[in-house]
Amino acid sequence: MSEIYKCMSSKESAYNIAEDKSEYGLKFFFISKGQRDVIKAIQYAFVQKLNGRDIYNLGFGDYDIEKDIIIDDVNTNNGDVYKVFQTVLNTIPVFFGHFEQAILMVQGSDGRPDFIEKCKLQCEKKCTNVCQKQNRRINIYRGYIDKNFDKLEDDYQFLGGLINPLQQAILEDYEQHKKYDFVLLMRKKHRFTS
Repeated sequence: MSEIYKCMSSKESAYNIAEDKSEYGLKFFFISKGQRDVIKAIQYAFVQKLNGRDIYNLGFGDYDIEKDIIIDDVNTNNGDVYKVFQTVLNTIPVFFGHFEQAILMVQGSDGRPDFIEKCKLQCEKKCTNVCQKQNRRINIYRGYIDKNFDKLEDDYQFLGGLINPLQQAILEDYEQHKKYDFVLLMRKKHRFTS
């Protein structure tokens, strides 16, 4: 871990983070303090190219030191959700500082095709037709974008992504308050053109 950053926000404080950059992407680590101390990791991992530009996926979750993996399908419930969320958000400008022309993809692990079947095995809500936990994570990010869109669009271009029944991705200009399966964003001075 090369550098320690102190991230602060006018709305919510954030945790101090450690950064680790490699040829495969960028990781940040911090400790969530609450009912217990939990190591968290934020990972920006290369996914593919789109129109000659690199797409990186934003991954986030509890960090298993022994296995060197991020567990992205767990809810820690450590009582610090706003501070954790602000910490994740604070890494986005740092990511673009390293990968200025990249496209960032944000989606939730609870939006994967196999999520509902896994959720049914341990569901406490006993959902019938619609899983109430599906897409909660992307909805949190979309809610933040929608609430702050006017300010964010000064620096970032957003595209909304939908997955059709054939599991193909469809992109469109982002519309506030519309449900998306994933969101792409890039710095405005490097706008996306199809």
